Amino acid sequence: MANIKVPLDPVQKRGLWPPKDAREYTVLDTDDWWKVAAREHMDVWALFVFNFQTRVPEEVNWYLRELVGCWHSRDGRNYTFFQADPKKGKIYLPVVPPPPPPPPIPWPDKLKKLQYEVEHSNDEQKERFLCMLKAMENLKDDRVIFWSAIAPDPQWVVPMGVETRFGKGLIDPQWLFNNIKSVKDVDLLPYGNGMPRSDTFVVLLHKFLFEVSDGSIGVLRAANADIVKTHVMLDRWANVQMGGSSSMPTAYRAIKEFIRLEEASDGSVLSCIVTTGT
Repeated sequence: MANIKVPLDPVQKRGLWPPKDAREYTVLDTDDWWKVAAREHMDVWALFVFNFQTRVPEEVNWYLRELVGCWHSRDGRNYTFFQADPKKGKIYLPVVPPPPPPPPIPWPDKLKKLQYEVEHSNDEQKERFLCMLKAMENLKDDRVIFWSAIAPDPQWVVPMGVETRFGKGLIDPQWLFNNIKSVKDVDLLPYGNGMPRSDTFVVLLHKFLFEVSDGSIGVLRAANADIVKTHVMLDRWANVQMGGSSSMPTAYRAIKEFIRLEEASDGSVLSCIVTTGT
């Protein structure tokens, strides 16, 4: 299931759905927001706001489920247009071309804005979040691994308490077996554009927060939870008393060792997880 958040005042209750001065577009299985926005010469975030009056990814997911009839997710976090409800299955595009998007804000400026928001929040993970942001600000190692990207398919034999995914995972088990033999293999993986993909699961957190996502406390909180889950799930899998140690595949042992070394690395983002408590 994707991450969702119910908006405080949904657009359909305010009479803003469908949007005014809009043309209807039936989504295709092969579509995504970025493709549609590119065809319309729009900023993708402007397209979210045009449809749902929000920039919060979790709220967009809720609208996709409720208004567009989307139920499928490829990454375990966000709904896709794939096999959307044919009775709904529509988003809306502006009748007139929108103005060009504003120039992008450099990610260090977005980081400072988020630091300010965290510092003035009452979030229970405030100390950890400031530590993680400081590591990114100092250009320290901010490589992380999300459990949602590496969670094993149901075909894997795992001990009780280790979460698998319901369907096919992002990372193919055969690819893991062929390519991840040691911690060095994990260390040398490319980082991509900030999102896990089929040939890499190591993510640069600053890219994920400030280039892929909106750099909000909510996204940081969700990322932290996914990172911590990787730590917890791999520890459970390796726990002898739970029958995990002897059954843990080589690839996941290598990932676990990579996480351990990153957590022990002074000033890294992952070190913030252990120095502020899991």
